[in-house]
Amino acid sequence: MKRIILAALAASMTTAAFAADPPKPAGLDAARKAFVAAVKAKDWKGLGEMVSWPMPVEAYETPPKVEKAAYLKDHTKFTMFLGDDAVLKCIGGDKAEYQGDKSQFGFGSWVIDCNGNEYFFGVKGGKVLFTGYQNINE
Repeated sequence: MKRIILAALAASMTTAAFAADPPKPAGLDAARKAFVAAVKAKDWKGLGEMVSWPMPVEAYETPPKVEKAAYLKDHTKFTMFLGDDAVLKCIGGDKAEYQGDKSQFGFGSWVIDCNGNEYFFGVKGGKVLFTGYQNINE
């Protein structure tokens, strides 16, 4: 019995090593900086190409996603989540952490937390794109 318990423990420790966060995708930092630059330049068409549509949203009194057609018609349906220069600085340069919990919003993406406003970036179709927004303050 003792051998079985030790074998199970050793197996779980081996599995835990594989559960570590994956390496950051190549282009994550560049995509974040390009995203911020597009917002600052008010390049709404370019910004639209940097988003995985429909974009999931989790915030109080907000629809659960923003469709590309709605964004193209009225970019404020999307840019309202981007806040001010401090938020843009955060998106472009603060630490990104992997969202590895399958039960949480943004699973499989990298999240940048800007005072409870969380911005998610992930790889979709071989490109790093903005994949979602969540406000955890509400």
